[in-house]
Amino acid sequence: MQLRRFPADYERLTGWVDEGRAVDVFYLNFSKAFDTVSHNILTSKLRKCGLDEWTVRCIENWLNGRAQSVVISDAESSWRPVANGVPQGSVLCPVLLNMFIHDLDKGTGCTLSKFADDTKLGGVADTPEGCAAIQQDLDRLERWAERNLKKFNKGKCRVLHLGRNNPKHQYRLGVDLLGSSAAEKDLGVLMWSSP
Repeated sequence: MQLRRFPADYERLTGWVDEGRAVDVFYLNFSKAFDTVSHNILTSKLRKCGLDEWTVRCIENWLNGRAQSVVISDAESSWRPVANGVPQGSVLCPVLLNMFIHDLDKGTGCTLSKFADDTKLGGVADTPEGCAAIQQDLDRLERWAERNLKKFNKGKCRVLHLGRNNPKHQYRLGVDLLGSSAAEKDLGVLMWSSP
């Protein structure tokens, strides 16, 4: 039987806790992550990633020219063009979203994990400097979201305070204070906050 290894970022965070450090882990969620991908920003990022022009244009053609309507009971709205979003249910959809958020960790000092619409940020929080570094990264992520026309679903964004003597610092995302969580399911493991 082969044991499954946790990703390096997960091991880094749990390693700090094992060393007796206070660690704060943020579970961040983009609002309508797949539906709000800007086609213009996406195609620009695809070009920056090094995709050839023919491939970028194929993806652009696949995204453009879509329309949608809403049906409730027997009433149907008129068809409207779809200017944003990647079609969910396709194999290409998660790949395009991952390419869209590829540069999310640029400039971050803390540990950042990207899982499509869910993002996890973690850092050592046992000193005022550590808490300040985490807040700087949260500010950096908020600026990235604004530049890329994305929004965090602040109702689903929260912090899990781990480790003994965790000061349980209060953080903000944009102008909103982040709530703390008693437990979070992380890679199938239930993580509990410090008492």
